[in-house]
Amino acid sequence: MEFDRFHQFSQLLLKDEFVLSYSGYVSEDILRAVGETLRERLNDHVSDSNQIRNVFSIFVELMQNIIRYGDDGPQPDDPSTGDKPSFGIVLVSEHQGQLSVMTGNYVTADEAEDLTSRLAHLATKSSDELRVMYREKLRQPVEDSSKGASLGLIEIARRASLPLTFEVQDGFGGHKFFMIKATV
Repeated sequence: MEFDRFHQFSQLLLKDEFVLSYSGYVSEDILRAVGETLRERLNDHVSDSNQIRNVFSIFVELMQNIIRYGDDGPQPDDPSTGDKPSFGIVLVSEHQGQLSVMTGNYVTADEAEDLTSRLAHLATKSSDELRVMYREKLRQPVEDSSKGASLGLIEIARRASLPLTFEVQDGFGGHKFFMIKATV
């Protein structure tokens, strides 16, 4: 990266009052390390413990989605396992008392379509409807294709103070770059 682009990037981060930014491969170890840093940064920036708890929960859910569902991004295979870790980016920013958590990662075209449909559906639901959906989902058996309880997006929508926003852009080799933003 050239210095002028690096400087432009740093100015964008300052303008948006960033609290934390991470870009790279995501694993459970990275989640723990970045999560500890985020917790410290939130304690420095925010006095409302409920807002801190909601932002941290959303951060964890979104990072776990990258780990579990991210398609192998543009990185080399791990020579010891042949696996490719999921690649993602996370940005937590503060603006006028609100905190936003935004993540982006590569997914397949089918997954992008499924996520778009699920998030559009969640955006139409009230807090009470989200609570009911969450409870109903808890009672259902876990889907075979799921790597979790399929509660993450509902939980994120419940904790956010504004409807979730998202966008999908073309990536490399038929992959899609899926971005989601939750504001508290």
